[in-house]
Amino acid sequence: MRLRLVIHEEAFRELDEAERYIEVRRSGYGRKFRAEVGACLQFILEHPSGYALRHAGFRYGVVAKFPYRVIYKVHGDDVFIAAVYHGKRKPQGWMDRKI
Repeated sequence: MRLRLVIHEEAFRELDEAERYIEVRRSGYGRKFRAEVGACLQFILEHPSGYALRHAGFRYGVVAKFPYRVIYKVHGDDVFIAAVYHGKRKPQGWMDRKI
C-alpha cells in the first residue's frame, strides 16, 4: 500500500517560518533543518505507526538534530500532516485543522 502525504497549508507555513528562523540564527542550518524534516516525513510514510499514538489519534514525529515535531494522523491511504512545531512550545489550534 502506497500512502499519500497531505500537508495542511498551516503546517507548510510553520515549516517555512521555522526554516527561516533557524537560517537567521545560523547560516546553512535552515537547509539542514528542511532535509531533516524531509527524512522525518519519509520515515512516517514508510512506517506510519512508527510513533506512538498521542492526542486524538495524532502521532508526533521527531525531527532529528532539531527540537521540532511533525504532528500527523493516518486516515485511510493518506498521511495528514497537521503541524510542524518547536518541541518546547505549545502548538496552537492544530487539532482543529481539517483532514
